[in-house]
Amino acid sequence: MSDSNIIFYIPPILFSIVALAFFLLWRLKVTPAWQWAAGFAQTAAGFVVSTFLTEPHLAAFASGLIFIGAAYCYGSGLMAHFRVPRLRAPRLIFVALYSITLVYVVYWAESLVAQLFLTDAGFAVLLGWSVCVVARKASRPIDKALIVTTSIVVLDSVIRTLFFTFFTNSSDNFSDFATSLYNLEVTVTTITVCMFFPFTALGASASAAIERHRAAAETDELTGLLNRRGFWDTLGSDFGSEIPQGSVIVFDIDHFKRVNDTYGHAVGDQVIQGLGGELSRRIESGGYVARFGGEEFVAFLPHVPLEEAVAVAEGVRSSFAVRKWNKQGLDRAVTLSCGISSTWIDGLGLDRIIEQADEALYAAKAAGRNQVAVGSGRGLQVPMADHRKLAERA
Repeated sequence: MSDSNIIFYIPPILFSIVALAFFLLWRLKVTPAWQWAAGFAQTAAGFVVSTFLTEPHLAAFASGLIFIGAAYCYGSGLMAHFRVPRLRAPRLIFVALYSITLVYVVYWAESLVAQLFLTDAGFAVLLGWSVCVVARKASRPIDKALIVTTSIVVLDSVIRTLFFTFFTNSSDNFSDFATSLYNLEVTVTTITVCMFFPFTALGASASAAIERHRAAAETDELTGLLNRRGFWDTLGSDFGSEIPQGSVIVFDIDHFKRVNDTYGHAVGDQVIQGLGGELSRRIESGGYVARFGGEEFVAFLPHVPLEEAVAVAEGVRSSFAVRKWNKQGLDRAVTLSCGISSTWIDGLGLDRIIEQADEALYAAKAAGRNQVAVGSGRGLQVPMADHRKLAERA
């Protein structure tokens, strides 16, 4: 192996390593998109075939198919990463039209210049198409970096195809490709500028995996709401130690064990999901709702006074009480008990206010269930009908 040829081995080696890394990440379920591994593996194969395959026409045709396949997989990986529709049908139609044109250029026109133009242009269009689809979804710095580096790859293809097609007198003979200036240029730019692309893709995938795992640790799987840990972590992230004044509502499904025992846990899960959806709809975006466990939910409403919190709780309670569960196989009404407390009453911390709301919840259950009660640090828990008296005393 001469020193002058060593450079042509670098791109397939680098892309093979990246492909292996993505394959392992996919197997470990760190990234959901196997297309990243396929795209980088095809890129590595494309460099090997185009440079080292001895039959020139076959090398040109096979490498053209491989590189367009890589562009398709990169686009699929981008769309999977940003969670947008994959647009499989129109992109596959584009690949089919490209492939037919490639057959004509290689085996009928027998033009290396036309083949290189077609491959670079097809790669740029297919990958650029995907970038345009996902660009608006990039919000995190690493995702924006991924969009930028992918755009650089697209731009590199566009500049190269324009330069070598219209501004040089390149050989049109397929057998001259391996030693051509074009092959050297694409190898050098791949090693330098374009290598930012696979590493930002790795970084974006790893960052997304970390966020997914963190979200899973902080999210209730059944309802999609925050869990207890997510509730406190989110408040800490949003407010630090300066949690504002507001009101807390604790919701609990009445006789939930009876529902599970009589109708089964699957029905019970649907009731919990129904309450989770009800709370998501009725608690405005400024509020924080979490499932603390079992059938108990907690809502913190920053800057919301006691009277408004009572109205919110009563709205949820009354709406849930008249909800029909026939489609879930439940032929009876399901009701809620609600306990409320407010930081304005005693100026206590949020954890203590939640305890007071929980005590008020038990008072509501003791008073007959399907009602709202308000609590305070004075040990007073009263039914919803008397909440104005409590507010006056506070």
